[in-house]
Amino acid sequence: MNPVSASSPRFLGLSPATAAILVIAVVTIFRLFYCVWLPILPDETYYFQWAKHLDASYYSKGPAVAYTIAAGTALFGGNNMGIRFFAVLLSAGTAWQIFLLARRWFDSTTGLIAVLVAGVVPLYALGAVVMTIDPLSAFFWIWAAHLFTRAVQEERLIDWLLCGFAVGSGFLAKYLNALELVAFLAFLLVVPARRGLLAKPGFWLMLLAAVVCMTPVFWWNAQHGWVSVGQLIHRGNLGTPGPFKIQISTFLDFLVMQALVVSPWLFLVLLLTVIISFRKKFKKRDGTLNEGELFLFILFVPVFVMYAALSWHMRGEPNWPAISYLSLIIVMASHWRKMLLTGAKGQPFIVIVYGFAWLQTLLMHDTQWLHLPQKLDPMGRVVGWREIATHLNDLRVQQNADVFIADAYKEASIFSFYLPDQEFVYTLRHSPPSNQYDFWPGYPTAAAHRALWITGESSPAALRHDFNTITFLEHDIVLFHGKPFREYDVYLCENR
Repeated sequence: MNPVSASSPRFLGLSPATAAILVIAVVTIFRLFYCVWLPILPDETYYFQWAKHLDASYYSKGPAVAYTIAAGTALFGGNNMGIRFFAVLLSAGTAWQIFLLARRWFDSTTGLIAVLVAGVVPLYALGAVVMTIDPLSAFFWIWAAHLFTRAVQEERLIDWLLCGFAVGSGFLAKYLNALELVAFLAFLLVVPARRGLLAKPGFWLMLLAAVVCMTPVFWWNAQHGWVSVGQLIHRGNLGTPGPFKIQISTFLDFLVMQALVVSPWLFLVLLLTVIISFRKKFKKRDGTLNEGELFLFILFVPVFVMYAALSWHMRGEPNWPAISYLSLIIVMASHWRKMLLTGAKGQPFIVIVYGFAWLQTLLMHDTQWLHLPQKLDPMGRVVGWREIATHLNDLRVQQNADVFIADAYKEASIFSFYLPDQEFVYTLRHSPPSNQYDFWPGYPTAAAHRALWITGESSPAALRHDFNTITFLEHDIVLFHGKPFREYDVYLCENR
């Protein structure tokens, strides 16, 4: 560990720790206001439905996001603040853990720089106000990294146990967090001075604590035919018949998307940090590369490489490798600290890279000023849902309908959220199950019902065996940037 210097530079008269706390507090207050202004996303309302049906685990994820939303809505109700409150708090906690981890391996100034950089990464800034699995995954990932660092340096049993709890809790949000255990083991094997810790009980008790925390997921899957395993294979596109296809176009798309969500110049600098530091390490040009830098790289590499490898075979989501950059930002911050405090020639470049990322993040909070193409504008994800739900409610009154049915889980979730009474919206059933709705009761058919069915692509034949008559009512179009963006057909389904 590098000791914190008593002569650390001050910022506007504040110590780096105080400055970091102030920055995190100001940003958190802004995010609490912004999360109320930003319309809710379909993914969030899907998890909101999970929170209404609490269970040990779910089809595609562990239970952490459901219980977190349940806690938030218990405090603030089933609204934006209730769903997103803990996402904002978790993001503040992640920023503080970044500071503490950076201070452990480097110094307080590096920690402050890392907090400032993480705050202008668009992926983190916008993800901080959206209650998905990512705020939970990121917080438990970086907290576990800090606890592991403390356990390695101080060898206190409580730190090993807490580290196992943090990894296990992260797994309950996102299965990827279990990969952190592999990174911890790799670090202890690679660093000769730390290998002796494998012969002590701390590391193994950490593993035990992690496995105990993961138990709800294993238990639920054992009761449901291990559907989550099949879902992971399907999502990774690994179970498709035929030869494993390699596509350079999807890999290039992966790099482009990562550059966009991280900020292009910042992404290039992060990759350059990896290249420069590894050259110094393995060619021994720089003896100052400490074990902390190696540890932070080991946290970055497995996640990023795994998704980069998958991208040669399939298109993934831009947020998938998000947690990998948390530790790499700290390494980059340590390099920037040296350049900023020694007056190196690269200072103007740092200002440009940071300024560009800050401006991009600022504009992405309200993209109307960017005039982005329809398909590239992230605000398209929130357009039209409230209006359609309001119109569906009017149709329900007109048609004297008592049931809503949607043909997809996202539509069912978000329409339910925006209906005046947040009534449950049913979906079509799938065999084998393809989402969590398939584990909940289906729409009623035993008695007479009049149902409104809203569909974007399904044929009326999907419901004909359950209803006597299916009547087309209307075709609805959602406009975005003045052009059609989503289209739905609405049918009245009756059984007598």
